[in-house]
Order: sequence, then C-alpha cells, then structure tokens
Amino acid sequence: MGNNSLINMLFCKALTLLFMTDLSLAAAPECPTHSSGMHHASKAVETTIKAEIFIKGPLVKGNKTPTELELLSKENNKPLLPSEINVTHTEIIHLLIFDQTLTDYQHVHPIPTDKPGIYKFEWTPKEASQYKVWVDLTPLATNQQEYIIADLGNLSKSPQGVTKILNLTQKVDGLTYNLSFDSPDLKKGKTVVGKVLITDAKGYPFTQLEPIMGTFAHIVAINQDFKSIAHIHPMGKEPSKLSDRGGPELDFHMEPDKSGFWKIWVQVKIKGKEVFVPFGVNVK
Repeated sequence: MGNNSLINMLFCKALTLLFMTDLSLAAAPECPTHSSGMHHASKAVETTIKAEIFIKGPLVKGNKTPTELELLSKENNKPLLPSEINVTHTEIIHLLIFDQTLTDYQHVHPIPTDKPGIYKFEWTPKEASQYKVWVDLTPLATNQQEYIIADLGNLSKSPQGVTKILNLTQKVDGLTYNLSFDSPDLKKGKTVVGKVLITDAKGYPFTQLEPIMGTFAHIVAINQDFKSIAHIHPMGKEPSKLSDRGGPELDFHMEPDKSGFWKIWVQVKIKGKEVFVPFGVNVK
C-alpha cells in the first residue's frame, strides 16, 4: 500500500469530533469500505440550531432531576421537531453531560413531549459542581452534525478547577480496563492509535461487551478548557444484532487538537448495565 493510500485510510478510520462554542460538525463524504471497518471524519461548521435548558425541579446532588430541552431554529425561531432530526447511533438526540471538575460524565437521550421543540429527560448530578451539556444532533435540513453547548445548572457556590488525574488503568465492577497508545507521547494535532484492553478478575480476556447505541463502545474525550471534545467509536466489526458480543480489545484513532489535560471516558454495556470508565492523559 502506498503512503497516500495509507494516509487516506487512517484519515477515514478516525472519527474525531472537535468543536468550540457555537460550532458544530459536518459529516465528510463516505470513505471507501475496507475489511477493517471505516469511520467518517468531520469538520467544524456554524450551528443552525439553538438550545435552552429548563430545570423542572430542585437541583440536588444525588437526586433525579427532571429537565426540559428546547430546540429552535436560529434562522426563524421555529421549533425543531423530531421528524426534522436524523437518527444517529439509534437516537435522534445525544446529550453529553459534564461537571466543572470533569469528575462526572453522563450520556443521556431526551424524548419528545407534546410541545413542539420541547424534549424531556432525567439526570442525576453526582458532584456539587457546575454542569454543562453538549447537545449532539443532525438536522435533516442540513444533514450536518451539530453540537450546541448549554448550562445545565450549578450546585456549587464557588468555581472549581478540573481534577487532573493521570490514569491509564481502571478497575470497575471486577474488570480491568487498560488504555494504551502506539506513541509514548501524545501531541497536539498528531493522530494516535489507542487501544482499550479489558480483562476479568483472573486476567483472562473479557469478550462479553453488549451492543450499545449500535456499537460495542462509545469513547468521549474532553479537553480541560471545555471547548474541545472528541466522540469516537471503536474500529472493527460492529454488532448486527442484540445477541452479538464484543471485546476484549477496543481500537480507535484520536487526534487531539489542543495540548493539556484530556479526560477520556469509555462507555460500554455489560449484563444490561451501562458502565463509564474514566482515564486521564496529557497532550503536549
């Protein structure tokens, strides 16, 4: 394989969604299909949708919080209806929720209400901290993926900094998750190949990952400045039915666009339970 072909192949494999406030993502043309599995690259464009959050009950750490999300067109202020949103990874809207310290991350899917443009969801704040949400959707009108950032509430009276814990190994519910990269140093603007290896309590490979939103894992990384994020899906064969199982390795590409601390979560599903595994890395 020539150098240009290799570069194009790696570019097509990467699914790195990078954005800043009021910016979103436009899907690039589909890449050629290869046996190893391809993903689509994206680039930032201006959003066409605006979002507003309405907390419908007391915001208390550890308590379920009913919340409404209003989606309106920037152009004419008309409500964005469910029929006007593409389904992506089995859902029309994905909410990526983070607290100010980057200790708590949640992935939630709001559902339509009988009010046009209003979607409801519940979430449980786990930290006494300020929360923000990234609304991930693809309007049918543009067929371009958009991310809209909105405040989700504040449970703290004083500003808090990001908790920067470097960690490439985590143990959760009896399983060990090891994160590694093909380069000893992560550098801004440089694509790296990442791998998550999952083993059980006896050190044997774990191969019972269940399908979650059309794949075997969702990997989300966010920079310490809260303005750059990567939403990555592992390479390789994706599940075609609910009985399919994955693991023990999750391979992915990542190209961090900023230096500094990045928090990475690997979201998987095991025995019907969604598990969020956190890691921390530095990018030079």
